[in-house]
Amino acid sequence: MLKRFILSATAMLLVVVFVVGCGGNGNSSGEPRTLGESEMVVVMPAAEQGWIAAVLFFAEMHGQELRNQGLGRFRVLTSQSVAEQAGQLDELITQNVDVIVLFPHSDELDFAAQRVIDANIPMFVFNRNVNVAFESRLLGSNDLIGRESATKIAEGIGGSGTVAYIAVPAIGSTNVDRITPFFEVMAGFPDIQLISMTTTAISIEEALTVTTDMLTANPHVDAIFSIDDSLSIGALQAIRESGRTDIQFISGAGGAQIYFQSIQEEQNINLFSATFSPTMIMDTMDLAMEYLNGRRDFPNITIIPPVIVNRDNVHEHIVPGSPW
Repeated sequence: MLKRFILSATAMLLVVVFVVGCGGNGNSSGEPRTLGESEMVVVMPAAEQGWIAAVLFFAEMHGQELRNQGLGRFRVLTSQSVAEQAGQLDELITQNVDVIVLFPHSDELDFAAQRVIDANIPMFVFNRNVNVAFESRLLGSNDLIGRESATKIAEGIGGSGTVAYIAVPAIGSTNVDRITPFFEVMAGFPDIQLISMTTTAISIEEALTVTTDMLTANPHVDAIFSIDDSLSIGALQAIRESGRTDIQFISGAGGAQIYFQSIQEEQNINLFSATFSPTMIMDTMDLAMEYLNGRRDFPNITIIPPVIVNRDNVHEHIVPGSPW
């Protein structure tokens, strides 16, 4: 009798272990959750600078839009560090959420991200990479930002003249990835002279200072190329304060609302920005929504090319309330 009880209890324990181990994004009956029962969670860094603040703004805004389209639940989790973000992923595994949109602090999150994959929770990655088998990763193109901006400047000044550029070596790969194609394009225009400016950070104030010095040292400049909209704002302020009228073009990069306002208002200089838009988080969330609706054939990587925003189309990109 005791032997039969032990065998029966062991069998029941194995069944419980099997059920718990299978997990599987199902409802209490074991059936796959409907869209109205499903939860999407965006996991991202805290908004410590303007662009990330805008990512958070658009993520929260679009989450409400997706709920209006039938998504059951939606949350955004922010963190100050890789360790905190890893802990959030582990907690989401225990909660068996249906899909995660991950904007990682860095690839140091690989191990935590792998635990999500091992738990059979689909993951869509935004911007920075993690080295795991995610469903899809979406990001912008720094190469095209540099290449298309350089081409617009070179052709805009007729293939000859003087172009100053602002570099920020301290920010690493973003600087390299935008400056390198700029140099490659300019190499095809031997009649364009380049003048370098360098700042230690992406800063309106630093760009104002280095551009003021550059204008003092150079009596004629046709255009300025910068790798970020904040630098462009500083350069524009320096030009206005100097009273110079020779500069024809200033490029920007990113898609900052404050620079869009300058593009809209400036009448004498051709201002433009090549977008690396925080709204791309919404595109990533849309992919996750498609997964919940049954799609499974996602490209490994989706590159969203920049849009050149100038005075002709800037009105299409103004978003009231955006923090950046």
